[in-house]
Amino acid sequence: MKLKLDELRKLIDEVDNELKKNLSARVNLIEAVAEIKKYLGSSTFDAKREEEIFNRISDKLEGNKLHYIQNVFERIIDESRSLQRKILGRK
Repeated sequence: MKLKLDELRKLIDEVDNELKKNLSARVNLIEAVAEIKKYLGSSTFDAKREEEIFNRISDKLEGNKLHYIQNVFERIIDESRSLQRKILGRK
């Protein structure tokens, strides 16, 4: 059982590395979006866009996966807005 636990943890570490890579790419894109919003004078909050994201990520998920992934994306979106506000010089 200890060997199986170690194997699963190694797989989790691999997934974590992919998440880090993808989240870093997402931050780069958020920074680019914020610069465009700054130029356009746009708001950091876009209810329609956030609804689209949640609908897309919730598709074909249920139970624990749905709950967990929605919570993670809520945090990602919250941090995305925070980064955009910082770039735009807003609180």
